Order: sequence, then C-alpha cells, then structure tokens
Amino acid sequence: MNPPTRLIGLREDAVLAWADGVLTITHPFGTVTARGLTPGIAALLQELPGTLADEDELAERLLAAGGTSQEVALFYLALSRLRPVLVHALEPLLRVVPIARDAVFEPPALSADDTVRLSRFALVRRSGEGLILESPLSRHRVTLTEEAMPLIAALGRGVLVKEAPEALGHLVAAGLAGADEAEEEHPALRAWEFHDLLFHSRTRVGRHDQPFGATFRFLAEEPPEPVAKPLPEGPAVELFRPSLDAAAAADPPFTTVLESRRSVRAYADEPLTVRRLGEFLYRVARVRGVFGPAPGMPYEASSRPYPGGGAAYELELYLTVGRCDGLDSGVYYYDPFGHRLIRLPARDQDARAMLATASVSTGGTAQPEVLITMTSRFRRMSWKYSGLAYAATLKNVGVLYQTLYLVATAMGMAPCGLGSGDADLAARTFGLDWATESSVGDFLIGGAPRVPGS
Repeated sequence: MNPPTRLIGLREDAVLAWADGVLTITHPFGTVTARGLTPGIAALLQELPGTLADEDELAERLLAAGGTSQEVALFYLALSRLRPVLVHALEPLLRVVPIARDAVFEPPALSADDTVRLSRFALVRRSGEGLILESPLSRHRVTLTEEAMPLIAALGRGVLVKEAPEALGHLVAAGLAGADEAEEEHPALRAWEFHDLLFHSRTRVGRHDQPFGATFRFLAEEPPEPVAKPLPEGPAVELFRPSLDAAAAADPPFTTVLESRRSVRAYADEPLTVRRLGEFLYRVARVRGVFGPAPGMPYEASSRPYPGGGAAYELELYLTVGRCDGLDSGVYYYDPFGHRLIRLPARDQDARAMLATASVSTGGTAQPEVLITMTSRFRRMSWKYSGLAYAATLKNVGVLYQTLYLVATAMGMAPCGLGSGDADLAARTFGLDWATESSVGDFLIGGAPRVPGS
C-alpha cells in the first residue's frame, strides 16, 4: 500500500466572501475576518470548502501565479486562522473534521516505539452512507474508509507508532487516541462511564456540531403528538377531587414541608385510601388547562401542577397497586384530563414483578403499597427538540419527583423516589412499545407510619 497523502480542506458549510480587501469566513461556530490578504490568497481559500488539496501544492500555485515568499507565509498564516473549520485528511484512510469552536489539531511528538490505543470513550457509528469515529473527549469527528477499519480494530489492543505513523498522528491530534494507559491513569476520566460522558457532551453545546434546541425538525413531516395519549380501554375508577382552598388551609407552611421532606420506605398498618390517592394525584399531575398552538409554539400544550419543558408534558403515569383501601390491586393508567384511573389488563405476575423490582431498588427495605411509574412519549419531545429531548425528559422527571415529594409531605404521606427500574418489564406490563413510550422514573407512595409518641 502506498503511503497515505496528507490533504487539507474546509468544512463544506464554511462560506467565504472577499470584498474590499477583507475575507469573511462564516461557519457554524461564528464568523472570522481576515485583513491584509492578497486576491490570490483569497481565491485559493475560496476553493477549499467541501474539497481537499495538498497544502504545499496550493503554496506552489501561489508562487507560480507570481506570488512572493512573503505572500506564501501570509497564506499559511491565513490557514491558521481557519482552524475551527480546517479539515485534515489522510487519503485514502480518514478525514478529520472540526466540530467545535475551539478545536485544535496539533500533530503530537511521537516516537516510533510508542504505543497508541483508541480512547475508551471513542465510538464508531454509521452516518449517512459511511462510518465516523467520534468521542466526547474530542472536538473533531473522523470520517473512516474501509481501508482504515483494520487499524481502528487493532487500536483496541494498541499499535506501535512505527506501524502507522501518519494515521496514528492524525488520530492522536484529533483527540481520539492516545498513549497506552493514559486515560486509565487520569483521575477525572477514570470516574466517567462511556455512556454518561457521551450523554453529557451531546446534550450540551460546545463539543459537537449537531442541530440543537427547538428545531421543530418534524414540523413539515408529521403532526405533533397529542397533549395526552389516547385512553386505553378498560374499566375506569373516578378519583376524589379535593378543594384546593381546603388543602391550602390544611397544609403546613411551605418551609416546614421543604425542611421535613424525607424518603420514607415504611408504611402505616392501615393502607393508603383511594380518596387520599385521588387527592394526591389531583394536586400533582392533573391537566389544569390546554392552550395553543401559538406563535413560536406550533403545537397544543397544557398546564399542570409541575413545570415541564416547553409545556409539552410528555410524561405519563401508571400505577401498580399492591395495597390501597377502596382500590383493587393491579395496574392502572392515570388519565390526567378526566382525573381517573383506568384498569389495564396486566398479568398478575408482571404486576408482582413491578412491585418486587421497586422493592429491590430500595435495597429490600420497602414493601410497596403503590408504585407510580413515569413513562415518556419520546416523540412528543423529539418533534420539537434536537439534541436535548431525552435530557429534558430526565429533567422533567426530576421536577415531577420533587413535586411528588412535596405534596406527599404536605399531606402526611410516605414518599420515596427510586433510582432505577426495569424498562422492559414496565413496557410489557403496561402494553407499550419500548421505543415509543418507555419508563423513565419510579416513585413509591403510601400511608406514613405513626411516629412513636404521636
């Protein structure tokens, strides 16, 4: 195989404009202006978006057109200004594309006997019709060819620099590979798991170039998901609707509620009543009103007691009841419009497994009375948001957890948020498609035990 060829180019979405002696470069991370360039340099640079060329051959073209050595030096200086959009390719193996404003591509000083390994945070995935290599630690993305795959595979165990000096130099410069054992010895990186660091980097801006925020990417393709899902079939249990004025008068002061909030994993001898459960759900999760569409919000939204990103309220509540006075044991869907429970045809063994899994999440300390499982209708969020849809859902879960805690504490109930659950079991129990609507949070509620002496 012939030695790979080093080439450079600019991101295909870079736009260069030359006017009045000023070259303006507009790219996804901002705008750069370069003054003092010659028309010859500007013409060469304007050829580079979406293409690749040999850097030295470009300089030779400049000289051949009558340029001076000073003009060539100015050309190289101009390239350094284009670092955020400068592509470094090693044909026919790979292409390194910057994906962040502060991307730095600096070929490292490697000795022939150094060993380089792929970062444990690196991943290869399909993009379009090709493969890319990326990592949350890197501010570059590498496009791979089939010829590069044997090297990528070998980098799992480590490759000597002398075996592929150019390719390894590019991968190390891009932050996707490094010295053997370097990451394992880094105190901060040792604590991160692969999926957590990737999720963190991709759900904030700064380390990627993907669409982000309220992009409404499916606006022209399909309608948004409805405010609430269509009701499942099954017998309905109408729930008690409390007077909010009476509840406000009976509640302890807010600061008292906030300071006395605790996770409680034991319950009273007498079970929670369906009346109390109805008041609790009414104060926590009912739909208070519907509004929209409106300018900037091309979908129908709702108002509920807890805040939700974009007022989309993608979360649904399902109850697995083990013990509740006035309510049969079983599995229910909470209708936030009608404020009622709809019995689902779940198997008894699945309902028992849901409660057992919840108990395991408490270290076996709780024997659940009522388990509230939160699911997310993912398309309700992803229809509007790019990049942060799932992260926003998890934030909404946290907000709902706090609301559940505070209302339960105010009512003198026993609340406990859980840190894990079985999404596959929940999907089977509730009759859901895992990829369409899946569990994202679990919460226990019951009657608070009596405090000795009270």
